Amino acid sequence: MTLAADLYNALQGQAWDDLRAPATVIPIRGQAGDPDVDLDGTLLFDAATGEQIAVLWQMPHAWNATPIRPHVHWSKTTSGTGDVVWEYRYRRANNGAALATGWSSWIAATGRNVTATGNDAENVIVVDAFPELAMTGYRGSCIIATQVRRNGAATGDGYAADARLLEFDIHYQRHGLGSEQEYPT
Repeated sequence: MTLAADLYNALQGQAWDDLRAPATVIPIRGQAGDPDVDLDGTLLFDAATGEQIAVLWQMPHAWNATPIRPHVHWSKTTSGTGDVVWEYRYRRANNGAALATGWSSWIAATGRNVTATGNDAENVIVVDAFPELAMTGYRGSCIIATQVRRNGAATGDGYAADARLLEFDIHYQRHGLGSEQEYPT
C-alpha cells in the first residue's frame, strides 16, 4: 500500500461507492431492439417489445475484490397500475484473460426501495436491486460486460406503458485510494 492509502484506511477503512452508467451515456445498440430515447436523454423500455442495452464495466483499482451489487434506477412514465420486471446478465474476465463467450442466465431484480405498483407512482424514482454477484478470483481493473432488459413477458410485469431507465449502476466496496500497480495482476 501507499502512505496515502494507509492513512485513508486508518481514518475510514472500507467504504461503499457507485460505479455508474447514467442512461444519458449508455449506447442503445442492443441485441434485441433498442429502447426509445426521451427528450431528457433517459431510455424508455416498453412492455411489448424485447429491448435491451449493453453496459461495459471496468472495476476500479481501489475495489477490494468483494461481491458487487448491481441495480437499476427507474420510474414509471404514467400513473398506470402494474409492475415492471428488470433483468440483467453478465460475462467477465481479468486483464490478460479471455472474456467469456457465453452469458450468464438472465437474473431478475429481487429487491426494491419503494413500492411502484399504485396509481400514484408516475415519475417516482425506484431502485430495483439484483442479487449480489460474487467476484471471487477477480481483481481490480477486471471487465464485466452486462446486458439489461425489461422483461415485459414475465409474469410479474403488468405495467402497460414505458418504463424509464435512469441509471444502471454497481455498488462496490473500496479499501484505500487505489492500487500500487498501474495494471494489477
